Amino acid sequence: MVKRTGEVVMGIIGIVLSALFSIIGIVTNMSIDDPMVMEEMEKMIESDPAITTQDSSFILGIAESMGWYLILIGVIASILGLIAVLTIVKNRKPILSGIMFILAALVIGVGTIGFGFVPGLLFLIAGIMAFVRKPKPSETVY
Repeated sequence: MVKRTGEVVMGIIGIVLSALFSIIGIVTNMSIDDPMVMEEMEKMIESDPAITTQDSSFILGIAESMGWYLILIGVIASILGLIAVLTIVKNRKPILSGIMFILAALVIGVGTIGFGFVPGLLFLIAGIMAFVRKPKPSETVY
């Protein structure tokens, strides 16, 4: 039987780092709801002469939706990673686990436009390891 400790450890670290993106999204949402923060952002945007009124409203709209987007990406990647870790424990379903790890890597890596590089890389390595590592052939005595 192949021990899957490496995949489990990398998966758990990836899950925790992916969950941090959800926490960042929650903090972003809480700060956007604060009128003082919005007022300060508007002042910073208005102080730049190259930014027009349309650009400033576009930037503020993106800032408001960014929190929910980070929460969604973090939760999806964490759930995929959790499924992968649960299916790799005791070498139950390494193929399914590898697929889930690689999907989680794509979600967090591509979904955050590269900011989720570390958890994405951990999920990707764990997924490749899940596919590549095969159990040693057992010797049978006749």
